[in-house]
Amino acid sequence: MRFLKSAVFSLALMLLPASGPASAQGMPPEQIKQILDLTKANWVAFRDWEGQELVYFTHLESWKCGIDYVFYGVNGGPLDQEWELDECDPANPNAVLKDKPYIERPAGSTQSVSVQLVFPDGSKSALETFEYKPQ
Repeated sequence: MRFLKSAVFSLALMLLPASGPASAQGMPPEQIKQILDLTKANWVAFRDWEGQELVYFTHLESWKCGIDYVFYGVNGGPLDQEWELDECDPANPNAVLKDKPYIERPAGSTQSVSVQLVFPDGSKSALETFEYKPQ
């Protein structure tokens, strides 16, 4: 797993532009979309905590300057909920400052979470579904 994270990070660094139009994160929006596509397995994370299931959106928060909207649905339902991203801070674009970068759900209530991103150019990501496998 450490190798995979290192490889993704190295690839992300290679995608950094030498010059050209940049977003708030210092790279063109197309490259942010590529990084999000390469790291889509990390868009959502799960944790059991004190009798609840926590669904984390931390990874998406760290790329918020390249995302306009995050829509999600639970257990195969419609994408009828929006994860509200913090406002982009160009001076610190990857900072995750939310006290709770997650939603809380009752224990045993989450089988999956589906996510779709909307980018500043109006394009959408593929629908990604993340299966929850309690420990």
